[in-house]
Amino acid sequence: MEEMGIKRQCVWPLIVIMDDSCVLWNVHGKATDQSSPFTETDSGIKNVSLKYVLQHMEATPKITNYAMLGIQKWNSKLNSSFPKCSFSRCHVHDFIMLNVDLTQNVQYDLNRYFCEDIDFNLRANSGGLPICRFNNFSLMKKHIHVGGHKDFIVKPKVMITESAGPISPMQYVCAPDSEQTLLAAPAQFLLEKFLQYSAHKLFPKAVTNPRNPLLAVDCYLNLGPEVTLCYVSSRPHSVNVNCDGLAFSGLLLYLCDSFVCAGMLKKFRFLKGTCFT
Repeated sequence: MEEMGIKRQCVWPLIVIMDDSCVLWNVHGKATDQSSPFTETDSGIKNVSLKYVLQHMEATPKITNYAMLGIQKWNSKLNSSFPKCSFSRCHVHDFIMLNVDLTQNVQYDLNRYFCEDIDFNLRANSGGLPICRFNNFSLMKKHIHVGGHKDFIVKPKVMITESAGPISPMQYVCAPDSEQTLLAAPAQFLLEKFLQYSAHKLFPKAVTNPRNPLLAVDCYLNLGPEVTLCYVSSRPHSVNVNCDGLAFSGLLLYLCDSFVCAGMLKKFRFLKGTCFT
């Protein structure tokens, strides 16, 4: 930009990233601009346009100081009561207003198939970047039957017989950078699916155990609903959760930064017989 004679402060740093399944936006409570067109429902929720939501968010004072902004996904509980807090600092997804200036050094893994938004949120938060969710707005999504990882039907590349049964995710063991796989699916997809279904066997001591969780450094992976996971960043001056009093039952290192070393890991306490992956 500066090479083209455009000053950095003259460019609006916020862009909107939104799932293509988002179809409806709502405002909860009184609208700040009564002249704006909206449709009021019996439940007190007002249907508004995407333009209305964006204009409201962009009018927020010092909005460029925030790295990520979003709104919550609609659920039935929002019909019965208005949000207690207008704003929350929490995970934002589906509809994100991203500050590309503040997040330019936050890594986003384009090869991921699951929970890449959670991984990005955790990376931004550990970097001390402010994240804000507008609780007075919500969005509704439609169900899309095709697209993304749903199109992958995991089967052998060479079929010996057409009557072969389905392959269990426990058999998806694969390195993420494998160029040749026995199954007709990307290697990264196979690895993530394998960890979702087998993590409770790889890290049995971390199953529903908040006192002895699994320690994940620099990368969040979906390990299923049973495994308790604690994410930390190895980067200097990063903001991490307080791990005092915790004894970790496992260690997961996946595409971690170069700051991971023996000295960094010695800061954490592990149980005897800990599984390192």
